[in-house]
Amino acid sequence: MSCPLAAALLLLASLGGIWWFQKGDLGAYRRFSALNDSRSRRMRFRLWLARSALAFLLPVLVGLALLARIDAMAVMPDEFAPIAATMPPILDSGEAMQGMLIGGAVGGLAIGAVLARVRKRKPLGNVSALLPRERREVKYAAALSIMAGVTEEAFFRLYLPLLFAMVTGQAGIGFVASLVLFGAMHRYQGWVGVVATTALGAVMTGLYLMTGSLWVVMLVHALVDLNGLVVTPMLGGVLKK
Repeated sequence: MSCPLAAALLLLASLGGIWWFQKGDLGAYRRFSALNDSRSRRMRFRLWLARSALAFLLPVLVGLALLARIDAMAVMPDEFAPIAATMPPILDSGEAMQGMLIGGAVGGLAIGAVLARVRKRKPLGNVSALLPRERREVKYAAALSIMAGVTEEAFFRLYLPLLFAMVTGQAGIGFVASLVLFGAMHRYQGWVGVVATTALGAVMTGLYLMTGSLWVVMLVHALVDLNGLVVTPMLGGVLKK
């Protein structure tokens, strides 16, 4: 089987995975919002973690292995090079740039912690149901943040654009389509959440193309989510014992 044909089949399978993940997700989120007992909420958190791994992480690992492109997890694919070359350089040294980005992300996390304490700031979008309500739920919110950072960046910043590039020969089409799908996937958060996550996705795409490092954008994404789902409620004084 030729690589373009295999990529086309894997692309269809990936789009089917997104559909499966989104099927009934809005209604499920509304039902989850109505849950009051922590045990039921923790069970739902575990289900979301499993679904995220099945819908996003597993297809990436299996698909890249089938295409003999597993190295793309560590080295940016050559298909992305023409677009990456158009990105403005931030620093001449890739290591220095990665250090700056990580430092900025960690600094942003610290600033978010201060704002959460001073202003009791709420994250953008309708994510109130995802915020932990007691300390036993904190680890699940943290796990969701880390899972989103790893799986969504691997899927939407690397895997989907690569498949589109292999099928169409145009990586730009893949990045745009992935960005649209990334925003639409968060429709349960309302239009504010869709806009905010689409903007975040655009930033992550730019960071990936400028650094060539998938793990950097995974880390930044996870820290952003940790700030909203863990730091804010913990320091905002809203958690039950």
